[in-house]
Amino acid sequence: MSSAHAQLSDPPNVLHGSFPQHQQQSSCHETTHLEQEIPEMVEALEESFRTGVTKTREWRMKNLQDLQRLMIEGKEELLQALKQDLHKSELEGYITENNLIENELQDAMDHLDQWMKPDRVSTDLLNIPASSYIIPDPYGVALIMGAWNYPVQLSIMPLVGCIAAGNCAVIKVPSPKYSPASSETMARLLQKYMDPKFFRVVTGDRNMIAPLLEERWDLIFCTGSHHLGKIVATAAGRHLTPTVLELGGQNPCIVEQSASIELASKRIVWGSMMNSGQTCLRPEYVLVHEQIADQFVAAVKQKVDQFYSKDPQSSEWFGRIATPWACDRIDSILTQDKAHVVHGGVVVKEDKFVAPTILYYEDLSTFAASAAAKEEIFGPLMAVVKYSDLDPVLDYINHNEKPLALYLFGNDKATREYVLTHTSSGSACINDVVMQVVNGALPFGGVGYSGMGCYHGRHSFNAFSHLKAVMVKPNLNILDVPIRYPPYTAFKAAALPAIQAPRPAWLSNMPRRMAVAAAPLGILGMLWQSRG
Repeated sequence: MSSAHAQLSDPPNVLHGSFPQHQQQSSCHETTHLEQEIPEMVEALEESFRTGVTKTREWRMKNLQDLQRLMIEGKEELLQALKQDLHKSELEGYITENNLIENELQDAMDHLDQWMKPDRVSTDLLNIPASSYIIPDPYGVALIMGAWNYPVQLSIMPLVGCIAAGNCAVIKVPSPKYSPASSETMARLLQKYMDPKFFRVVTGDRNMIAPLLEERWDLIFCTGSHHLGKIVATAAGRHLTPTVLELGGQNPCIVEQSASIELASKRIVWGSMMNSGQTCLRPEYVLVHEQIADQFVAAVKQKVDQFYSKDPQSSEWFGRIATPWACDRIDSILTQDKAHVVHGGVVVKEDKFVAPTILYYEDLSTFAASAAAKEEIFGPLMAVVKYSDLDPVLDYINHNEKPLALYLFGNDKATREYVLTHTSSGSACINDVVMQVVNGALPFGGVGYSGMGCYHGRHSFNAFSHLKAVMVKPNLNILDVPIRYPPYTAFKAAALPAIQAPRPAWLSNMPRRMAVAAAPLGILGMLWQSRG
């Protein structure tokens, strides 16, 4: 902890609100107490924001560096917590969580000056002489709600854009019912490294959601389920609060006949089984052309054994389901679709283990009627579905909710363009899965049921910024064009529409350039006339 933070006299920036089941009798009193603390916490952050210090480059850079130091010095603690909660190996925890944040931080610090700089734009003919530009204004005090499946990444990564844009924030770490070690570790580290004048942390389960959403925030950034997204959107609507909702969905993956079976099988198995299938971007169901379907399934089985061994429960590289009741839900799907299981299918509830499982469906109609097709699985079950004609596949995809991602494997460029133009998804990736999230230059976000808004890289900065339009005109009455004011003579009535008439860019730029060039001569002429 830096000496500056050690000297702060402000109250701790962590508000704890977890209510175990055996303490239900006292939870009402605790909830009332917390409902009183949350408004005070928000008000304190609003007062800090109103000082204007968060808008400075120095403040933003210092707090980005503080967060960077948290990620460096707290690396081992965070990775140990991920291992404890989700059985993530140290390498997987680092690559899929910490490293993404590290790169996001570096990108923000490298480009902060560029992002903060006003964006100058052209000025229309009627407004000349004037300068026009766009200023990225911080919203104010944001609520960031993390998610348990990638608890570190999804709680801290949005904070990078929040800080870079100049905002204060309350970070609601995931419920301790799902990721207890990760949530506790993040809360403790955020309290240690981040200035409580500008950042506060709230722990706890769903009991904390309602009192948090009662407050009027300047922005809400939420990652979670569709159910939570609807709750947040409803609460935000009461105050017309802007929101970024990062949700999920059933992501389709199409493997057409020109695809490399070796490449497709290993990449799809990797993306589908990573984090024990608890990944919002994972390929949920794989639609494989009938000419290569059997070969693909055989290759997928081989890849599962190659990656996780024939005893995946003992593999260092295979994770665990977050909770026992999530295991029960996945086990129910397996029970209903057991006739389609061709690999895996083992559930060990006391270890929260579900084996990497392949389900094979002869056609799209059989899959559509299955339990695996009813909702997002969020577990290590890969549904493989045969198809013969691409159009019914696209009809099925389009009939369902818009997914967070769509994947396609194959060499045919015409098929690629056809799929991309005939579907809607938050993102798309050709001949790979999940990896689009690693490219910080690409926006990450959903569409429709899979979310709204986006972040990562510059898009994170924009997500936490209001783009304010600014026009500056000279304070000289002599330059004020009388044509815009009544009474409107016949000349004015003809001239105004002519000036404002739509015209091609090359033509519209010409009179503006001429006017700008002629303006100094016109001013000198008018000044000379005024002397006479």
